Amino acid sequence: MKHYSFQAPTFFEFQIKDLADNKRIKRVTGVPHRAEFYQIFRIESGESMQMVDFCPVKVVGGQILFVAKNQVVSFDCSSSYTGEIILFTDKFFIRCDCDSRFIKHLQLFNPFKGNTPVHINENLLNLWEMMKDEFLSGYDTFQPNLIQNYLSAFLMQAERQYDVDSAQPNNQEYQLALQFTELVEQHYKSWRKVSDYVDLMNRCPKLLSRSLQAICGKTPKQFLDDRILLEAKRLLAYGSESVKNISFSLGFDEPTNFSKFFREQTGLSPTDYKKTTHSLNLSV
Repeated sequence: MKHYSFQAPTFFEFQIKDLADNKRIKRVTGVPHRAEFYQIFRIESGESMQMVDFCPVKVVGGQILFVAKNQVVSFDCSSSYTGEIILFTDKFFIRCDCDSRFIKHLQLFNPFKGNTPVHINENLLNLWEMMKDEFLSGYDTFQPNLIQNYLSAFLMQAERQYDVDSAQPNNQEYQLALQFTELVEQHYKSWRKVSDYVDLMNRCPKLLSRSLQAICGKTPKQFLDDRILLEAKRLLAYGSESVKNISFSLGFDEPTNFSKFFREQTGLSPTDYKKTTHSLNLSV
């Protein structure tokens, strides 16, 4: 699977461009790839079906789709639609600890509910155009800070719109669930027991379970298994590593244990899944 770092003809790691540019390089964008930067798709007209981590996400005119860094994306290069895309990195956005906390806690890049499009409103549209105008105005020492400020305001407004579009979660439950998922993201390759996370969090297991189920409808064990399974699918479908190497990279002591886990979750052996997905990729 291809990994892409940020590459753009700018002095800082932010870019806004026409989605038609992505369609023209479908051999790059139209195949599954992992990007080391954030992506914000704005669909102006028509509708698209973007693939994000094996899930088709329908995005229509008047909607914005937020894709977190390191998610696996396959860009829709065949549907008829128009729009623009913003790309940016942590290096560009994070200037202080508060910026880091802010972007980690955004529901827009929500680890619980998948990638949910947000309806664009007048405030979001105005901020988008301000970012675009500043980006195209020509570089000076003020430009990166201005765009970062506009982007921060844009993300705040989008977060507000997300709350309008969906039921706002209980803040205490959300914060506890978010803490758990952040730890899972850091340690899922080595910590396979929920008790490891509970001990580190110093929280009641029943409270964690109740909070996570309220937010995403999963138990902590299901969430942990799903995260491991997602990475396994990514590596099997788009990588070149052997099943044995993948099993060790995901923290399994023996490939047989990995095979048992994968079969319980999917009904297929890792080898069969790898063969099936590789044949589909080759036929695209």
